[in-house]
Amino acid sequence: MRPAFKVSHVYGVQTQRLRNVAILAPSLFKIRSGRKRLFWQDDVLEFEASTLLLTKAGQQLTFENEPTKARFLSVQMSFLLPPPEAMIQLSMAVDGEWSPRFKPSRALMESLDFLLGLDIDGLSETAQAYWINGFYQQMAEVGKLHLLFDGHSVPFAQKVTELMQQAPWQDYQLDQVAAHFSMSRATLNRRLKEENTQFRTLLTRVRMNHAISLMQQGYNQQIDIAVRCGYQSQERFSQRFYKSFGVTPSQYIRTL
Repeated sequence: MRPAFKVSHVYGVQTQRLRNVAILAPSLFKIRSGRKRLFWQDDVLEFEASTLLLTKAGQQLTFENEPTKARFLSVQMSFLLPPPEAMIQLSMAVDGEWSPRFKPSRALMESLDFLLGLDIDGLSETAQAYWINGFYQQMAEVGKLHLLFDGHSVPFAQKVTELMQQAPWQDYQLDQVAAHFSMSRATLNRRLKEENTQFRTLLTRVRMNHAISLMQQGYNQQIDIAVRCGYQSQERFSQRFYKSFGVTPSQYIRTL
């Protein structure tokens, strides 16, 4: 059963500075405690408990997570079920800001908190769609749904990403992934190029995001993390991590 959405958490006891963090699926971020600073175009946007960060799949974010009092804590809700096209059109018809920073109404925030508390493992796909579409409708009515989705169909790059996320440690090969989608490797490359990305770029982003997730779960041995992300060399893993985020794995671990 394919879930309609996925919820993950990020915490830190020291300021976390990361650049070019890939958003693998349309997502919103809610701050539980602390503050997030997003370096957006030529501006710096601040997020705290009353504001949400809205992002489309394929975006790359540069930000700081800053703890206040005890620690920083945020939740990311990644949407895997696209909304109906009519809802996206409704959202686009509303005259609103295009900023990723959104201060929702109390009713909308309560709906979000309800979804975050749902045990979706015990719900059918039909039941999940019922609840998530209600939230999508609320987002559309305030002109914010199209800040998450360009259209009702899932981009091909996102489909490839979702496949890789099932097992980031696997040695994915072009032929293998192309066969999964019943196409040639040339067609797969062409489809990804049409969406301005490449196979290896997607795989690296999936693995690096998985590395962050493992560290957030308490893994702190770099060779262990490297292997769980599909790298046999700790040095190669560390180089990829630094090139992706601008900090070394050990520097990030020290913020937790």
